[in-house]
Amino acid sequence: MADAEEKAKAEKLAAAKKRVEEMKKKKAKKAGGKKEEKVGAVAESSKSEEAKSEETRSEETLETTAAVPSEASIETPPEAPTETPVALEETIAEEEKKEEKPVEVSESKDEEEKVAELNSASRHGRSPSLSVQSKMRSSSFRQASGPLSPEIAFSPSGDTAPDIYRKQALRIEDLEKENKKLSKEAVDAEKRWKKAEEELEDLREAEGESAKGEKSTENGASEEVEKLKSEIAALQRQNTQLQVSSTRKHVSSPSTSVPAPSELEAELRSKSSTIESMEIEISNLRAQLERVASGSSVEKEQITALEEKLARSEKSAANAQRELGDLKKNLERTTEKAVKEGSERISAETKLLTLERETEEAKAHSDELQKKVEALEKKVSTLTTLHKEHDARSQAQKKEHERVEKEASDLKARYASVENENSRLKEERERLKKRDAQGIDDDGVDELENEERQRLEKKVRDLEAEIHELRRGVWRDRRIELQGEGDDGLTSPGARFTVVDLGGSGSPHARKSGVLPQGMGIGDYLTSGFNAITGGTAPTGHGHGGADEDDELLDDDDLLEFDEEAFRKAQQEEAMKRIERVKEVKRALKNWEGWRLDLV
Repeated sequence: MADAEEKAKAEKLAAAKKRVEEMKKKKAKKAGGKKEEKVGAVAESSKSEEAKSEETRSEETLETTAAVPSEASIETPPEAPTETPVALEETIAEEEKKEEKPVEVSESKDEEEKVAELNSASRHGRSPSLSVQSKMRSSSFRQASGPLSPEIAFSPSGDTAPDIYRKQALRIEDLEKENKKLSKEAVDAEKRWKKAEEELEDLREAEGESAKGEKSTENGASEEVEKLKSEIAALQRQNTQLQVSSTRKHVSSPSTSVPAPSELEAELRSKSSTIESMEIEISNLRAQLERVASGSSVEKEQITALEEKLARSEKSAANAQRELGDLKKNLERTTEKAVKEGSERISAETKLLTLERETEEAKAHSDELQKKVEALEKKVSTLTTLHKEHDARSQAQKKEHERVEKEASDLKARYASVENENSRLKEERERLKKRDAQGIDDDGVDELENEERQRLEKKVRDLEAEIHELRRGVWRDRRIELQGEGDDGLTSPGARFTVVDLGGSGSPHARKSGVLPQGMGIGDYLTSGFNAITGGTAPTGHGHGGADEDDELLDDDDLLEFDEEAFRKAQQEEAMKRIERVKEVKRALKNWEGWRLDLV
């Protein structure tokens, strides 16, 4: 479909060009006939009508040509610079010819021409173009206001319209040349890029193991080449936009006001400055490409030099081996000659000594070469070990990161549980406040609050002392003592814990009065909770019921059979669990550093 549309556009352009050329030829013939012969008014009016009809056709074709290149520039930007200048040159030439012709026809002829144009437009079945409509408006205005002087428009600087159009045409040609230069530079850059890619592929095939180090340079070169391509495409778009804007300026009717040459020069300067800056950027990018290519070439040269050194060392080792074989053969020959000729023994011994010296020197040289080869192999092995260590470190870092994430999630869960506990305590405090508001003595409440506050302060001090001891390292001695107690035989695991009535089963009078059952308050609950977590002993004066129940359980156990081994294992497991629990509490205490306990 695109090819068919391009062919149709090309055919339309060719037809328009042919029509314009025919119109030029007819105008030239008409001008020659006017200079040589003066025909009557009837003939002149008929010729003028035909000329105007042809002009309307040419203007319509020019409009089509102006529209077609604009579409082509939108669809195919690279083809726009080749098609638009032709239409521009044709329009400029026609306008120059129109303006160079002397104004010899009167207002009556103008009216007849307008009528002829309308007849020609209706004859062809086309709607009048914008230029015809503007001419009709101007003729009606002249008829209403009177005749106007047919002077040629002059610019403020004194240049005529043809001169301005010529200057603009020259500027357009300069812009086209610059566009061609930029396109050539883009083609050269693409060729260089292709050459660089071919060289890199050859080096990959030749080097093998060294290709890993060159991937980064190749990627950088490809990225820079892509940047160059994008910049070249941007330059081409800017050129096409400039050309389209210039064509729009030229295709517009000559009746519009022509901009001052100073403004045009300023625009040209700005455009030339932008083009120069683009050329500078292109040169900088080329320099960067050359630097990258030179860096890769330096690395290649180093690799080739090392390979040449290895080849030389191998050749020298082979030559040394050959020389050793030759020397052995020579020694055998000399021994045979010494057996045959006793008189030549002295000379043979001297030769043997010299040959032995030469063999020793060759051996020393071969040893040095072997040492160099071993050093190179060690370097290679160190590089591989470094690479492996780097991989191991990266994997360890990944594992550490995963572990930290897991710990963070655990801490978040603990934080959520603590928040829930805090909200629960707040709710309990609100309940207590509501109970207190129902008619409890303020003095009793204050005493209870003071007692709880003192207990909590004491507990906080104990915990701070325990944290201080843990930081000093006393927990190691305690752990040793706990392990010793596991061997000596501990009491039952429930001896250090108190029974806490969490259900709150009591009389409604006790709930109203705010006094907890068995003389325990919120502080006792908190202390018992801390004891349950840390494994500490309950304070004296409380929890007698729990101790009595433990004694009853022990009395019941006396009646049963006692397995000492199972009891010892159970106590060891309990001690281990208690140690783990203490460790967890110590770990959790770090998260509470900087927090202040504020209970009412």
